[in-house]
Amino acid sequence: MICQSSILRTLIGGTYAVPVLLLPEVAIGALGKIVRRVVPDEEDDEGSSSSSSDDEYCTCRVRSMMSVSWSADHRVIDGATMARFSNELKYLLENPLQLLINQ
Repeated sequence: MICQSSILRTLIGGTYAVPVLLLPEVAIGALGKIVRRVVPDEEDDEGSSSSSSDDEYCTCRVRSMMSVSWSADHRVIDGATMARFSNELKYLLENPLQLLINQ
């Protein structure tokens, strides 16, 4: 049962979702399951970016990834605020020790 809340978080357990906002909530977030994916390595062996288009080969690594989708009532929250919140959430999930440090 959903009670009077401002922000609702839901776990969908799938890969992607579009969360549906239910009034009176102003935002809802859907967290997907963590999956392991092969992605291009952000840096090559020399430490420079591997974004050159003439590279025939690139290095890859397996990374744990989770999809996060947000819906918000734009009468209350604008897109820039949701983007900042998403970036902060991403940072804290990638650096969990920051949750323990008193800032």
